Amino acid sequence: MSHLEPVAPKHIAAGTVVLSKENSRLSDDQWLTLQQSRQWHGFARHDQPLTASASGPLEPRIDPTSPETNVPPLSEETQSTLLNALDLESKLFGQRWIELEIYFCHDAAVLRVYLLPQDVDRCQVDRSNPAVKKLWNTLLQRLNYSPSAWQGDSTAASTSQPPTPEDSGDDENDTEDVSLLHLFNTIPSPDPQPEELMDSFDRDYSYSILSSQISGVTTTLHPYQRRSAALMLQRETQPAQTLDPRLTMATDHNGRSWYYDPASGTVLKEPRLYEEVRGGILAEEMGAGKTLICLALILATRHQPAYAPDIYKIEVPIRPRIASLVDMAASAGSRQSVPWGVYFEDFLKHGRHYENCLAAIERNPAWYLLPRPEPRRISRHSETALPSLKVFLSRATLVLVPTNLLQQWQDEVIKHTSGLSILVLAAGDCEIPDAMELLKYDIIMFSNSRFEKLHKLLDPDENGVRTLKSPLAQVHFKRIIVDEGHRFGSSRYGRKSRMLMVLEHVQASARWIVTGTPSTGLFGIDDDDASAAASGEASEHIDGLRLNLADFSGEQERKDLERIGAIASLYLGVRPWANGYTEDGDSRAEWSVYMMRKKHNGRGRGSHSVLKATLESLIIRHRKSDIGDLLPDVVEKVVYLDGSYQDKLASNIFSMMVISNAVQSQRTDQDYFFHPRQRKNLQQLLSNVKQATFFGGFFFDKGDILKAIDTAEEFLAEGKIPISEEDERLLRDAIAFGRLAAANKLKQAAKACGEIPVYVENFPGAGFEGTLQSWSIMDGLAHDLGRRLVCSNPPLLLGLQRYVRRWMSDPEMLDVLFHSGAFARRGELEREGVHHMNLLRRKPNDPLADIPEMAYIASPIKARFKRNPHNEGQAEPAGAEDASAELAECLAGARLVSTASAKLSYLLDAIADNQHSEKILVFYESENVAYWIAGFLEILQVPHLIYAKSLSVARRAQYVASFNESPHFRVMLMDLTQAAFGLDMRTASRIYFINPVLNPQVEAQAIGRIRRISQNKAVTVETLVLRGTLEEAIVERRKDMTKAEHRNCKSVLDDGPLFEWFRNARLMPLPDGHWLDDPAQMAPLRTPLPLFGHGAGRVVHPDEDLVARKIVNEDGTATAGMKRPLSVVSGGEGGVGESSRDSSRERRRREESPMTKRRVGRMRVQFAA
Repeated sequence: MSHLEPVAPKHIAAGTVVLSKENSRLSDDQWLTLQQSRQWHGFARHDQPLTASASGPLEPRIDPTSPETNVPPLSEETQSTLLNALDLESKLFGQRWIELEIYFCHDAAVLRVYLLPQDVDRCQVDRSNPAVKKLWNTLLQRLNYSPSAWQGDSTAASTSQPPTPEDSGDDENDTEDVSLLHLFNTIPSPDPQPEELMDSFDRDYSYSILSSQISGVTTTLHPYQRRSAALMLQRETQPAQTLDPRLTMATDHNGRSWYYDPASGTVLKEPRLYEEVRGGILAEEMGAGKTLICLALILATRHQPAYAPDIYKIEVPIRPRIASLVDMAASAGSRQSVPWGVYFEDFLKHGRHYENCLAAIERNPAWYLLPRPEPRRISRHSETALPSLKVFLSRATLVLVPTNLLQQWQDEVIKHTSGLSILVLAAGDCEIPDAMELLKYDIIMFSNSRFEKLHKLLDPDENGVRTLKSPLAQVHFKRIIVDEGHRFGSSRYGRKSRMLMVLEHVQASARWIVTGTPSTGLFGIDDDDASAAASGEASEHIDGLRLNLADFSGEQERKDLERIGAIASLYLGVRPWANGYTEDGDSRAEWSVYMMRKKHNGRGRGSHSVLKATLESLIIRHRKSDIGDLLPDVVEKVVYLDGSYQDKLASNIFSMMVISNAVQSQRTDQDYFFHPRQRKNLQQLLSNVKQATFFGGFFFDKGDILKAIDTAEEFLAEGKIPISEEDERLLRDAIAFGRLAAANKLKQAAKACGEIPVYVENFPGAGFEGTLQSWSIMDGLAHDLGRRLVCSNPPLLLGLQRYVRRWMSDPEMLDVLFHSGAFARRGELEREGVHHMNLLRRKPNDPLADIPEMAYIASPIKARFKRNPHNEGQAEPAGAEDASAELAECLAGARLVSTASAKLSYLLDAIADNQHSEKILVFYESENVAYWIAGFLEILQVPHLIYAKSLSVARRAQYVASFNESPHFRVMLMDLTQAAFGLDMRTASRIYFINPVLNPQVEAQAIGRIRRISQNKAVTVETLVLRGTLEEAIVERRKDMTKAEHRNCKSVLDDGPLFEWFRNARLMPLPDGHWLDDPAQMAPLRTPLPLFGHGAGRVVHPDEDLVARKIVNEDGTATAGMKRPLSVVSGGEGGVGESSRDSSRERRRREESPMTKRRVGRMRVQFAA
């Protein structure tokens, strides 16, 4: 018995294989006979009947090119001969994996191959044989999918891929080299469709978001914020179905659709669909209000409990006795996740209270049983049957926040919402309430550091499987939100972060990451730049610099894709990337194979369309053009400064040392500063050179310079090592300059006191003997009697202010001090105190050759600001002085006229001009720079804060809150490394970078601290650059650096051109006609600034005017937490009550005491920190 296997409709008319006449093993007569028939012949199955129930009634095989013509079978003898010649196809045919037809041409035959999809006849056809699978994959690669070949043309050109629906359209993107950055920036802006939501409650939630009528949200959302929040809700509640990204939809030669995966050899008749992730990545622009979007989503769905996963059954409770009807009704409603709160909130508005009903709902929560995970390894010992874990359904959202942003989130809750019940867990020793207590909250907020400590609670059970021994494991949250969660991208399956390992054991219906930059190479650009990226053209300016967009297709794209893949698979749980190995009929997909292209990974098979669809399903963001008008304009300016004589002198001393070392070491051995083994010391040298562009007088005393000169002269005199004429000229010029620098008295004075010199004119008491000398840092001609000019420094001037503070409005008493000599004697004491503080510094062993300070960090901060023993006092309350009192004439004329630093003079002028109308952010890279600036701000009575990296997290949060909320503080000095993702400094509108920033992403993040949707002013950004120095080279180089160069450049030392500039540093020409001790060596202030004013010299408590943490009470009012008690320091000489430690320095050094739980009645917001 023989029959033809029916090929329609279950088989796929896939492709063809050509069999040559020579390889067919048929005789010439057999071949000629079959050729002359000019028709297709089918391969029949002999004595292999089909099961009728599996395949249906037998059907004649139809020739697709001639539907009315039956396809005759080959004779048994001919078919046997051909199958013997077709080893691969014969085996697959014998296993029923394929069906065959053949058409004979003159010297070759065309075999049509019909594929049996792997989702058809699975009970009748064994698909488990690995050897047959290998043959199957080989066949798929050999097939010619050409339509001409399918019609019998044995000479048709080979087509290696089956036709897809896109082949007939205009979409050519799969063959274009479109950058990942372009795909990110062209993700369609959110367009929620609330009418498509099937659940009526979900529709109501969505409409309330889109109309910004959300109960509990006190701020009106911008339209784009509403759209983003509504789309987040839509993805949580009704995720779309999407085709398995491993599959490509194709069309067979009968016009029917089929699906295949060339990497694994999967062929399917029906599409394999996955539900899109419930959650994703909220990636709105920096400053676009992502926190508010999340709060709007939380409040809109506040009363909606989570639903139990479909695979777990909610148990109907078995009660020991019949419960009341109220309890049974409450239990039934809870099991159905009915949003009771919506109804009772409405009842309450109408004055109806149902406390008993609410109590019944609370004591009858819904729960399901979560089976214990199976052991990963099979043990020879019997396994203990562990009971399933009872998990309660909650309406709460679990929010994980970077520790330094925790206070900011709490502030946003207070600012934008009302009525939320929040539990904040920040301190490591704060106890997590039990599961039933957690069900009462709307938000459970953890700091990242606190949440990571739960890793210690991951203990193996009796079967060796890790479980979380925490109440969090017993709660099924409605959603998890991880702020700035892009760091999950660094994890891998075998190298997960502690936070991820804990989250694996926490149940939630939806998972979100909130970040403006999902990965390093993905950031917002304008539409014009995005178009340039798509076309492969270079964009002129992206965030202030030109980028070579072709570089986005290389290594950086691979890293960005890896990070997004890690987020998708390890945290979001997106299928198929997160499929378990035990899932029926499927396995985990490899992101590197299906999402990456050949340029990223040799195994990559990804396509533009699949990557685009995946990004759009994961990321929610508006295109920059859609919200650009809502963000404030940014005016960026590079300010080039010529530098004072002292600035140039300091920079040249470093150049002198570099030249001397280069020539004497012949630029070869380990004594050479730029030798690879000196990398660490060279990095510190670079840091000191950058610091010297602000003030370098602190580096190198006279002895250091003279020693370097002697060593260089001895080297030239000995002549043991031959050097070029150019090197000899460089070294002699360096020696000549060194003598000039060693003789500079102002440089010596600056080094002796470790502070920036400043000239003051009309110095009080200048006409009395010894006054100018006693308050000056210089000897000899350091003062000018004609202008009553004196060269001093901030500690001396601050001591002066505090000394005369009691008598600033009493000219007679001041005259007594001048005539008696007490004023001059006080100056001598202040000088001794400054000298004493400078001696507290301890210089470490010199790491570079014999030059002491090439790699020495200038004056440790704690040593620099030790208390002056001659200048102590206790804090005075604000307003203690008489504001109406007139300043004594001898003090009123005193003015700061110049400083040794051109950058400082420019900055003081700018702050003086703008402090009353704008708040100012100053980014620094060196702590010494911050405190030099702070010293002058204290003298000028400019309220300021220092956001240093060594502050505690609580103190930093308090500083941010104080700067944003208090009109008192006008300036914040911020360490550039602390310009964290998400930090909100919206009240500032002016930024100054003390040094140019090489990395544009770091600069963009810093600017993003104030360029926010809540900013009401245009943003001004100025970068200070000293001409002729490395800084100017950095600015010029940055304009021409490609994205790849920026990516590989972690430091100036990593960039070839900048490294060469640094290595070949040269002396800057010094201006002629500058007397060594003349004030012309300084950088003049554009407008002289008064030394004295009301409030000058007042000792300020470090906590004064700081905003305390707020707690929201039951009635919705905010209560300030108590500040620390005022600490009193001993009174100083003369009983004036002064302290040399200014408020900014004290704030920097003192840490906030640990905060305890605060009880203010019944709290809506509880801070357990």
